Amino acid sequence: MLYAAFASVIAWLALWGVIHLPVSSVSVVFFFCALFVAITCTFMPAIAYLNARFGTFRGRRAYRWRFVRQSTEIGLFVVVVAWLQMRQVLNLTVALILLIVFILIETFMMTREVPTQKS
Repeated sequence: MLYAAFASVIAWLALWGVIHLPVSSVSVVFFFCALFVAITCTFMPAIAYLNARFGTFRGRRAYRWRFVRQSTEIGLFVVVVAWLQMRQVLNLTVALILLIVFILIETFMMTREVPTQKS
C-alpha cells in the first residue's frame, strides 16, 4: 500500500503538470494516462481495506489481486467518462449505463473466482 500511495502522489503531480501544458494530441494522451494512474492508485488502499473488512476470502491468489482489479476498473471508468465529457457526449444516462456495465463485469468476475486448490 505504501507503493500505491507513492505512485498516487507522483501521478497527481504528473497530472497537475500535464494540465499546464498546451493542448495537443500528446498532452491529451498523457493526461488520460496520468488520470488513470492517479485514480487507480488513490482508490487502491480504500478498496483493499473494504475487501479485507467486508469481502469473502475464497483463495489467497484471487483475494490478493481483487483490490487491484477493482481499483483499475474505477480508474478505467473515470477515464472513459472524462473522454466522453471531452467529446461532449456525456450525460447522466450514459454515465449510469457505463456504471452498471462496470458493476456487472465486476460481479461476474467475483462469481467466477475459483479458490486455488492444493494437491
